[in-house]
Amino acid sequence: MKYSLVVVCFTFIFGINAFSQCYSEASDVQCVERITADNKFVKSYKLDIENTGYVEYSTELVKDLRYYLNLCEDGEVSNSMEIHVYDTARKLITSNKSDQSIDPELSFTCPKTGIYYFVFKRGNASANCGIGALSFSK
Repeated sequence: MKYSLVVVCFTFIFGINAFSQCYSEASDVQCVERITADNKFVKSYKLDIENTGYVEYSTELVKDLRYYLNLCEDGEVSNSMEIHVYDTARKLITSNKSDQSIDPELSFTCPKTGIYYFVFKRGNASANCGIGALSFSK
């Protein structure tokens, strides 16, 4: 009887954990495939923002390269996830949010080589999960 109870508890706990994971490789691939053929894929960022409402990543960017960030939720283009780019001094460089609209893609030319911070925020109608796909062109 004890063994059955333990098995049921573990099944329940791991079942909830598996259900709460928000990523699938298929939706990640769909977002990366949205990158134009002229761009070079750099990296993808998992966006699990259920608890905090935001997530932050840092990366090194190179001066004079044009960078693009595609935002997706469940494999679809996101029109509600915000992205803010800050330089090393935490000065806002650019954002995909303007007044009341949010663009699904952010593009900007890097002003100087260094570490930059990407802050992804959940919008009003946004899901808790998504992906940001970073690419560049010269």
